[in-house]
Amino acid sequence: MVSVSDTVKQNYSAFSDRLPVNLSANVKTLSQHKHLVESYARVALLNGVKIDLVKDHFPHGAAQFFYEAHNDALLSHVNASFGSWRPALQSLRSFIENTLSAIYYLDHPVEYIKWESGTFRLTPRELREYVVDHPKTSIICKELGLRAELDKEYATLSKAVHGSTSMFRMTSIDGNTKIADASIPELGKWSKREQSAFNLCLVLLVAVLQEHFDGAKQEGLRNRLGVALKVGSRAALKQKLGISIPAP
Repeated sequence: MVSVSDTVKQNYSAFSDRLPVNLSANVKTLSQHKHLVESYARVALLNGVKIDLVKDHFPHGAAQFFYEAHNDALLSHVNASFGSWRPALQSLRSFIENTLSAIYYLDHPVEYIKWESGTFRLTPRELREYVVDHPKTSIICKELGLRAELDKEYATLSKAVHGSTSMFRMTSIDGNTKIADASIPELGKWSKREQSAFNLCLVLLVAVLQEHFDGAKQEGLRNRLGVALKVGSRAALKQKLGISIPAP
């Protein structure tokens, strides 16, 4: 066991005492803001997708990727509730990656077995290209320009993951650390990224599972999808795939 000095132990105790107090204050400042309420509605929608579609129509391995994507979305929401912006954005990138992986392994059970054994992997770009070129998604991707939009969103979130631009740094100019910051402007920026990530992933997921939305199928889920899909996305799904998603 590492030997820890009494001074460090005292500092740790003080830090541990302050942390929940500071985070609770941030939660109080940000709670009930419309961005977080709308975010929770989107995360709750994913649970409906999981129960109504993924659980029954995805093989176990592919479903596990989507379950992790759902958890990533929840983690992003929770971190945003604290004002911990970089972790919130990092979780959004994981949400995109795991949703796209679920789609890929839905089609590739053999590759999933290889992935599970550690002998197969796709790069993030290969994964994105597979999904936007999928025969069930390509028409909607061309209509909405989703290839470029998905690449752009992934690149933006990657900057948050790596802290490669100053706009995503949590530390101050003089190097002081900061776990969280209850900033309403930062909440707005995060919300914009979350809305984009959800719209992209759910358009692609609905397109891949389009046969399960034929006619009156999944009426309850279709009525809820509007909270996460942009106006243009709903219009394109109706025009190109015949899937009606009511406005929220």
